[in-house]
Amino acid sequence: MEKIVTVVFDTEEEAFKGGEALRDLHWNGDITVYSAGIIEKDANGQISLKKEADEGPINTALGMLVGAMIGVLAGPAAVASGAAVAGSAAAASAATGGLALGSLTGGTLGMIGDLYKSGVDLDILDEFSAALEPGKFALIASVEEYWTAPTDVKMKAAGGQVFRQSRIDVVDDMFVRDMEAFDRDLAQLNEELKQAHEENKAAIKKSIDDVKARMKAANEKVDKRLHELSDDFKERTDKLDAQIHKAADDAKEKIEKRKAEIKADYEERSAKLKKAGEIAKDALT
Repeated sequence: MEKIVTVVFDTEEEAFKGGEALRDLHWNGDITVYSAGIIEKDANGQISLKKEADEGPINTALGMLVGAMIGVLAGPAAVASGAAVAGSAAAASAATGGLALGSLTGGTLGMIGDLYKSGVDLDILDEFSAALEPGKFALIASVEEYWTAPTDVKMKAAGGQVFRQSRIDVVDDMFVRDMEAFDRDLAQLNEELKQAHEENKAAIKKSIDDVKARMKAANEKVDKRLHELSDDFKERTDKLDAQIHKAADDAKEKIEKRKAEIKADYEERSAKLKKAGEIAKDALT
């Protein structure tokens, strides 16, 4: 099961030690690390990215999750200034998207949206941010783990305090529900149009056009989500294939099982999105 693991350390040396331990767990096949980064909260409360803890670029689709988490922790002022995370292309991109909302808090809202789309419950940030006091460091990682003991033991040995949360999928279901609601509204309006007096038809037609426009916009988001999901799936399976290539024989079976589960999850989520797209296509043609 994929989880967001955050580990708070008192010193930079401990945080780097924790990052190395996480990498060892990955290559031993105990867990799969999809994306990770080490951050610092300085004496003034400013958040900055110290180092990537894995071997992948922080500005990949998976790295966006870490960038968004850091951006929300940095607060609206840092996000609005574009300085949420020094050196993080992901955070800069997320901040830019958030600022399109046109307010000081827009960047933060944009990053919260990124976390929501990534399946992160914001409750994890409350507990984690309280532990991340000024002067401390943290390791943030998106990992696949079946049991918590390997990570907990290694992080405790490195001097870390561990927080974790399972990632949840709510956005794909939301797309389907929204599209079904548009479809119902459209059917009802078309029925009203058939029975309406001539003087009311123009208003009903305008309502139909409005629903279709919203439906079209939603369908464009569905298409984008499908592409994101495909890219995300490829990144994850590439990580797993690299693990399988290097893993000892006794670890390969566990990693193959993870890969099969991820494929099944991808196919289920893709089917939901395609269903939403089909509803839109039928209604708009």
